[in-house]
Amino acid sequence: MRIGNRGGSCRRLVPVGLALGLLAAAGACDAADSGGSDSGGSDGGSDGSSEPVSLEGETIDFVVPYDPGGGYDVYARLAAPYIEECSGATVAVKNEPGAGGLLATSKTFVSPPDELRIQIMNTIGIIGAQMAEAEGVQFQVDEFSWLGRVSTEPNILVVSSDSEITSFQDILDSEEPVTFAATGPGSNEYINSTVLPKVYDVPFRIVTGFDGGDDARAAVLAGDLDAHIQPLDSQISMIESGDLRPILLISKEQNELVPDTPTLADFEPPTSDGPAILDALLVLTETGRGVAASPNIDEGQRAALQEAVNCALQDEEFVAEAESQQRSIMALPGEEMAAMIDEVMGLQDFRDLVREAS
Repeated sequence: MRIGNRGGSCRRLVPVGLALGLLAAAGACDAADSGGSDSGGSDGGSDGSSEPVSLEGETIDFVVPYDPGGGYDVYARLAAPYIEECSGATVAVKNEPGAGGLLATSKTFVSPPDELRIQIMNTIGIIGAQMAEAEGVQFQVDEFSWLGRVSTEPNILVVSSDSEITSFQDILDSEEPVTFAATGPGSNEYINSTVLPKVYDVPFRIVTGFDGGDDARAAVLAGDLDAHIQPLDSQISMIESGDLRPILLISKEQNELVPDTPTLADFEPPTSDGPAILDALLVLTETGRGVAASPNIDEGQRAALQEAVNCALQDEEFVAEAESQQRSIMALPGEEMAAMIDEVMGLQDFRDLVREAS
């Protein structure tokens, strides 16, 4: 099996612990100085005691924790004008890449109440990073103010179309480590690339430090690394162009966009606990791409932001525009998103596996 050049476009993560520690301390001080509430909590929304405040004339920073051009960036820029229309605020999309999304996510977590900052979240990745106790995690996923879910798509495992790997069975039969590309420990790519080989007892290595999914994918296309896992809507264009070969849909059901691609249902895990672990991975996948704000915002702000995000995601024109770019919308309100995250965080056996495998 071709493993390829381990150098080239592969990157290394810069240590971020010190920077994030200072960031957390600064944010905590700002929140205290601003009289911020610590009541964000796992309910993901208002308890009904506060009415939404007016956002008319305000500016909302909508943060994308990756470089421009990737799936998260596309969704944020599609949604921004609809959030503006629903809220009366100006929405400014800002890209803040770094540490696989962990830098921006940690900054959002500690942002003070007077900073209207929301973020599109790689929810799967940040949950996985917290479970793995990854370096740079300076947040508690279930304490964010969850405003909603934008979408959820099954993940798909792909290789370059000219790879010697032609099927998932080739990966299962490999005696050499299969190399996976991932932006960092705070990414969907990373958690799937950790759990899947572990469940199927495949030797593997994850190379991190890419600035975004496009950069990671480029390493696979160049032959530097073997495989890449991302949501189907992020891979489909290059699958259809013939640049990427799909070899496993990480779902138990087939998808009409890749009808000939095998699913998890076609491959029985070799261990007795494997099916339960895969079920947990699929529950995690349902969290998809979320939108959240700091737990420090007050109840009125939270209610107003939830209302604006939900309004935008339910807009028929927004849904149609997204689908025209092969971006599906499967919206959930903030309260339901928060409840789903609580469920995932309670999967102790799955948490233990992620921590041990990382």
